Parts: sequence; structure tokens; C-alpha cells
Amino acid sequence: MMQELNYIRCGDYYIPDIRLQEETRPIGRWGRMHRDYIKEYNLILFNDLCLSGELWMYLADLNEQAQNRLELIIE
Repeated sequence: MMQELNYIRCGDYYIPDIRLQEETRPIGRWGRMHRDYIKEYNLILFNDLCLSGELWMYLADLNEQAQNRLELIIE
């Protein structure tokens, strides 16, 4: 799957115009805790998610799942 890549001229250089997907959901407490964990203990996964632009979406999904489980436990 090839995507067209646009470039921005900056002085004498052309820089790829790469944009990340916008994610508006908060990562919350559980997402922040998991981010710190994978950053320290699973650096390969952390780097892979960062470079692919999926880190924020991954953490937002994880936060929602953890919050739902917490609400089930509290009931």
C-alpha cells in the first residue's frame, strides 16, 4: 500500500510532511502508568508504538479497558 508523500521546503532541503493521527481521548491514570511501565521494561514495544504513531491510541484504549474493569470490580 503506497501513499503519496508530500514534502515541505525548508531552506535548501525538502522535509517529508508527516502527520500523526489526531486522538482526542485522554490517556488517563492507567494509560500514564502503562506508558511509564513499557518505557522502562519493554522499550522495543514503546519505540515501535511511538514510531508508528499509535502510542496515544494504544494508551487511550488501555485506559478505557482498565477503567471499565475497575467499575465492574467496584460494583
